[in-house]
This record gives sequence, structure tokens and C-alpha cells, in this order.
Amino acid sequence: MTSKIRSTVTNGTIINNRGKAAGFNSALGFAKGEFILSNDADSKPEVDALWKYMYYFEREGGAQLGAVTGDMLSINKTTLVAEAQQNELNSIIGLIKRSQLSYGGLFAFSGANTMYRKSAVIDVGGWQAEQPTEDIAISWDMQTAGWQAYFAPHIRFFMDVPETLPELVKQRRRWTAGGIYVLLTKSFGILRHPIKHFSMVPIIIDYGLSIIWSLFYWISMATFIVLQIGYVINQDWHRLLSSLSIAAIFTTIEILVGLIQLVQASYFNDGGRSLKYIAFAPWYILIYWMVNTYTVAVEIIPTIRQIIRGKDAGVWKSPKRSTEATGKREGGNSDE
Repeated sequence: MTSKIRSTVTNGTIINNRGKAAGFNSALGFAKGEFILSNDADSKPEVDALWKYMYYFEREGGAQLGAVTGDMLSINKTTLVAEAQQNELNSIIGLIKRSQLSYGGLFAFSGANTMYRKSAVIDVGGWQAEQPTEDIAISWDMQTAGWQAYFAPHIRFFMDVPETLPELVKQRRRWTAGGIYVLLTKSFGILRHPIKHFSMVPIIIDYGLSIIWSLFYWISMATFIVLQIGYVINQDWHRLLSSLSIAAIFTTIEILVGLIQLVQASYFNDGGRSLKYIAFAPWYILIYWMVNTYTVAVEIIPTIRQIIRGKDAGVWKSPKRSTEATGKREGGNSDE
């Protein structure tokens, strides 16, 4: 294994928390089958998911398939924050993964539910326990090693999503840190052989540009706010009104473009069934995009420091789960 972290195991029991990836690596040593299903504690696959996964591995041309990841859906719809994520999970993510597959690669598997070929996992040295997001890291490792990856939108699993804005930000900060960590530690090796790893090159370019755009967004936002304060101090009401009007126009365009994207994504992902969540789209478009750009701004420097110092980042605290995911009710027992 290439991972620096080792799980402490005594009589088959892990006695020290070394993170999710290290736990996977320990379980890998006990796995006897040819395929491994990764499933988070707060995720529930549909009842026939295993059969659907195996179809892709056993069909003609599936010998080089290293992993298949399914379509994420939310199990909890209890708050506005949770409801707004339906637009992302039910449509946008599926559209992104489809577009990535058009040139042969995937940015990430879903750590919540993915089936792996065991030999492919072993071939790349298992899961990297120092990475903040082991699912992104092993996705890049497998595809760089020549294994194919596939997104199967009709294989559905239901996951618990953050129900409050602070929990959402916490989750997305870890996801962002994982993406930046992988980008900075694995891109240079891939770009040294761009023809050989052609399917990964667009992924690197796309994610790199998204990081630059996120930083530019907050620089522009800070500049905009300073200018508005200056207009108020100088009582330059004409420029203040003009700048706010321009900002309103751009915000309207953003919402319209986002709605078009959501409608298209919903149509391609589930035939338009997820359009019933379109009422929450403005919240998603305005707030969630800002959350994602914010996480880049606050995580890029700490992540670079982690890489330079060689500090492991694979241990993290699980977010709060809703009763829909755990199956627990007050005064009752879990159904899991």
C-alpha cells in the first residue's frame, strides 16, 4: 500500500480510528470476493443495486472496468437547505458526470456508494489514507493506471444530506480540500504524459479553471463592496444606482442560465421528474454557488500547507445525520 497511515488491528478489530480510507484498506485484506461495494453509513442503495452494478462488470468489454458509481439522491427533505440540494443531486451532478464521460474520464467516484473491482483497487495500492477525500484520489489513480470508470445514473442510492448551512459548508470544505489535494499531488504526473492520460487532461483543466474562477469571484466581490461603500461615502448616488443595476442584471442572467441548466440536467437524468424541486432552484443557484466558491477561497492555502508539511488529512468527523438516514426515532430502535 502507498498510504502512510496504517490501521491498528487486534484480533480483527480496528482499535484506533485512522480514517475511512485506512478502514477500507483493512477491510480489503479480509475481502474474499472479486468485487467490493463501498457504502457509507448514511447511504442506502436501492434493493436491486448489486445486480445492476454487476451488469456493467460482466457485460462484453467490461474486463477493464475498475469501478462503477451510481446516482446520488437525497433521503431527507426536512429543511430548505436539504430541499435545495435536490436540484444538485437529482440533476446537476448527473449532467456533470455525463459530460466527463464524453471524453472518457470521471473526476470522482461517489464515496457514498460505488462498486470496485478488487484487483483494480489492489493494482493502485488501495485507498490513500492521507487524502481528505479517498473517493477522488482512487478515481484518479485507477484511471491513470489504465482502468476504466463508469457512471450509471439508473443505479440509485439515497444519502443523508446536510440540513443546515453550517453543516453544508463543513461538508463542502472537505470536498474542496480533497479536490485541491488531488489536483496538486497528481496532476503533474498525468500532464507529463498527456497523450497516454488524455481522458484526465480535460478534468485537470476544468477543475483548475474552476479554482481560478472561484478566487476571482471573491476578489471581484470584495472590490465591488469597497466601491459601493466609496459611492455612499462620496454620496455618488448615480454611480451607486448604476453599479447595483448592473449587478442585478448579472444576477438575473445567472439565475436564468442556472434554471436552463437545471431543466436540461433534470431531463437527461430522470426524464424531468426532479423538476418538482425547481421552486428551490433560486436558493441553490444563488447560495450554493457562493458556498462552493467560498470553500475554495478558505481551503486552498491550508491544503497547500498540508501537502508541503506532509500532513495526513484522511481523518475527519462525520456530519450530523438526520433520522431519515439512521432510521432512529425518539423512544424507538434503529431499523438498520
